[in-house]
Amino acid sequence: LEEYRVILYNGHMISYITGKILKIYTGKDNFVDILTSGGVGYRVFLTRKTNIVENSGNISLYTSFHVREDSQTLFGFLTESERDFFEKLLTVSGIGPKLALAILSTYSKEEVEKMIVEGDDAGLSKTSGLGSKGAQKIILELRGKIDFKKMETSENEELVDLKNALKALGFSGEGLKQQLEKGEKIMKKDKEIEIEELIKKVLTE
Repeated sequence: LEEYRVILYNGHMISYITGKILKIYTGKDNFVDILTSGGVGYRVFLTRKTNIVENSGNISLYTSFHVREDSQTLFGFLTESERDFFEKLLTVSGIGPKLALAILSTYSKEEVEKMIVEGDDAGLSKTSGLGSKGAQKIILELRGKIDFKKMETSENEELVDLKNALKALGFSGEGLKQQLEKGEKIMKKDKEIEIEELIKKVLTE
C-alpha cells in the first residue's frame, strides 16, 4: 500500500505522504522528490523556510493537494499546523496556493498571524506578488479567525511542531527524546525563536 492518507472529496486529496528523498531542489521553486514504498514518485513544493537534510533518507510531510485543468500540485509542510494555516490563507479571495506559499516563504506562520492580528498590512505586503491590497484583504478576512489564546501558548505549540517535524525526518525513541531536550534548551535561551530556525539549530548543533 502507498504510504499516504487519501481523503475522498470531489476526487482524491493527498493530505500526508511518506517516502524516500530522491532529490531536493532549492531555487525559484523549492521542491523535494519523494519515492513512496509503492514505487510512485511525487514532487512536493515547499516554502523556502522548510529545512530538510538531504541525507536524512525518509521523510514525512503534511500536504495540500491542488488540481487545475492543466496541473496537479502537492505543497508540503513539516507540521500539520503550518499546512492548516496555508489552507486558511487559501480561503481568502484572490489568494492562490503559489501566493500562499510565497507568504510562508517570507514569514513564519506565527509572524503572519501576528501581522494579521495587529493589522500590519505594510509588513505583510512585503511578500513578493501580494501588494498592499492583497495584504489588507488577508487581514480583513482572517483577523477574526486567529485564536488569541493559541498565540499565547505558542511556546508549547512550537515544541509540538518540533516533535512532528523530527518524526517526519525519521527520528524516534531515544533519538527523538534527545533532540527534543536539545530543542527545549535552545528555546529557553531564545524564547522568540521561530520554529524553522529551531528545527535547523536542533539538527545542526
